[in-house]
Amino acid sequence: MIIVRPVEIVDIDHLMEIAVAASPGMTTLPPDRKTLEHKILLSSESITRTIKEPGSEVYLLVMEDTDTGKLVGTASIIAKLGIDDQFYSYKLNKQTQYSRQINKKVTVETLHLTNHFEGFAEVATLYLTDAYRKNGNGKLLARSRYLFMAEFRERFPDKVMADLRGYFDENGRSPFWEALGRHFFDMSYSEADLYGALNGNQFIADLMPKHPIYVNLLPMEAREVIGRPNDQGKPALTMLEKEGFRNNGQVDIFDGAPSVDAHIDELKTIKESHKVRVSGTVALQEGQEYLVCAGTLESYRVCISCLVIETDGSVLMPQTALNALKIGIDDLIRYSAL
Repeated sequence: MIIVRPVEIVDIDHLMEIAVAASPGMTTLPPDRKTLEHKILLSSESITRTIKEPGSEVYLLVMEDTDTGKLVGTASIIAKLGIDDQFYSYKLNKQTQYSRQINKKVTVETLHLTNHFEGFAEVATLYLTDAYRKNGNGKLLARSRYLFMAEFRERFPDKVMADLRGYFDENGRSPFWEALGRHFFDMSYSEADLYGALNGNQFIADLMPKHPIYVNLLPMEAREVIGRPNDQGKPALTMLEKEGFRNNGQVDIFDGAPSVDAHIDELKTIKESHKVRVSGTVALQEGQEYLVCAGTLESYRVCISCLVIETDGSVLMPQTALNALKIGIDDLIRYSAL
């Protein structure tokens, strides 16, 4: 069965394999064993931490095929951006200038370096291995984060954002980075990507220009990818938009990818979810399929399961799903439509 659960330190080898497959472009999952071990420990510590408000917690979830014990995907939630490290993005604006002398109006787009998303939560690190991009696994993996936020709402702020992977060619070359970032950092896109993941983003504040960048001065190939996700990331953008995320003109400083945001309580998965009691079991294929989660922070599990909804609001579900979620009759679950 396919489940999503919090990462554990014993997952390090499988997590390293996923990080290698996801590189370049996955800044929150660099293919560096020491960094990944730190991320696992941070996630485990975040789960056990007693909090009064969202802080520097990071929750790393993994998708597991329980039939093989293999990890096949990752997804994470950063509780609040800007706590330990500044978070930068570009704001895409329009600027109009008019000359009465020659009766000409010129409108150009500009990129402004901002900290707009500081204070937001971030959903990140979404990656699913090729062989498992089927049977609703992508929805399960992505939306497991929203159910997590619904279950442990006090651990997150009002808003959440998501960065996508920007366009890069088959050689890992980013036209946006080559036209802009390389001039200030003297390193390739993948090198800068990895450096930021390993060392934080202070180098961006130190070296990135503080003045607006006039988009029309960039090469055409760079202009064309501003706000464009990587081809493999287009389905992820579609899922985010269906969930309620919107692009409000923010783009990633490394590759020009769109950054989207939403109010957490307005996310479709959360608004349409229900927390109910399990009152019994049913046959494996009886009822309708839903996303289902259960457990404490430490034992959180998500899967896709058939449910039969009773007249009193309680549900019946297959024993295999109860086993996967590590719960029993009379325990509480949260479910949302697929």
